[in-house]
Parts: sequence; C-alpha cells; structure tokens
Amino acid sequence: MQNAEKLFSESDLLDVETSIVKAEEETSVEIVCAVATESGRYDRGECHFGIVVALLALVLFNLLRSWFEKDSGGFFDSGLPFYWQLATVVIGYVTGMIAASYDTRLRMLLGTQEEIEEEVAKGARLVFLEQVLSSERLGGAVLLYVSLAECRVAVMVDDRVKSALQEDCSKMVVDVQQRVTRLIQSEGVAKSLSAGVSLVADRVKAAIPYREDDANELSNHVVLIHPRP
Repeated sequence: MQNAEKLFSESDLLDVETSIVKAEEETSVEIVCAVATESGRYDRGECHFGIVVALLALVLFNLLRSWFEKDSGGFFDSGLPFYWQLATVVIGYVTGMIAASYDTRLRMLLGTQEEIEEEVAKGARLVFLEQVLSSERLGGAVLLYVSLAECRVAVMVDDRVKSALQEDCSKMVVDVQQRVTRLIQSEGVAKSLSAGVSLVADRVKAAIPYREDDANELSNHVVLIHPRP
C-alpha cells in the first residue's frame, strides 16, 4: 500500500506547490492539495475477509485429507475431525483478520462502492474542515483531495466559491475530479494534482479574479496524511 508521506520526492512536492503559486496569481481563490494514504478503516471488511479465509482454509484442509486418504471412504467420512475443523476455522479467521489489518485493499475487497465513496467523502470533509474552514479567507477556497488506497479523488469548495460560480460550480468540481482521476494512472499523483490546480484556476479566475492586495491566506504546501485523516 502506498504511503502518502513517502510517495513524493522533494521535486514532486515543489512542482505541485509551484503550480499552486502560479494558479493563485490568476485568482483570489486559495487552492489546497491533500493526499491521504487511506480514508476509511473498513472494519466490517476486515471481519468479512477473515470469514472468507476461514471458510477457504476449512474446505482446503478437508480436500487435502480426502485426497491423501482415498481408501477411508467418502468425502464426509474422511474429513477432518471436528476439533481440527474448529481449529482450522479459528486460525483461518485470525490469519485473515491480521492480513487485512495490514492492507486496506484486502479490507475493501468485500466492501461496496457506496461505502468506499462515503469514507473518501468523510476523509475529504475532515481535511476541508481542518485546513480550510478553520481559517479566514476573503476569496474562497478549493480542496483537491486524493485517497491512495481507494484510488479516489474528491474536490470540495467553500460557500464563497459556490456563490461566485453558481450553476457552474458543480461542473467545475466534476471536471477537476475526472481530470485528476484520469491523469493519476498515466502521469502520477504529483502531475495530476498540478493539472487539477491549473484547471481550478482556469475555471474560477473569471468569477473570482486576482486582487492586487490579495494575500496568501492558506499554505501552498501539499498536506500529506498517514494513515488516514
């Protein structure tokens, strides 16, 4: 699993921060980029994966015993004794739980897309609250949030941006989200964030232009979150 704190080189971070500086020279909107290792704990998925491993282990050991004891009768007659089957289930369940606890992708295997989207949205809202809403801003702010384990991108805007863009706000959010998501696979997270930042500036600069007295109200540093917000 990718670690957000170890994913970027110094030059990668500098490239993203430079793109934010350039973008904020075109608009008064503050742009924040955040990358999280994962957004959700997926505890239910961890339990479900343990159950699947336990059942597979039980079937496998019964099949192996049946195979090696071909003359002892049918499958059910040659299966493992009850106490061995119970031990196999317990060991399989614990092994599956431990394996899933170390890898978010395993915990998400049995989860739903709705659950994943909800967890990413929660992670983005928390970062938005801590990094944006808790600060004073005159020109509005946009958050670009990437969750590595889920391979998801979330874009959030504050009320000032919504009010300025009005009906174009939703389209801007979707376009930026789709562009960053598409470029992550081919260009990597750093370049996709830079492209997303540039697109945000292009879409909001007409409604929220740069002011000569504009101050840099939020940090341009990429927010790196591990293990989750």
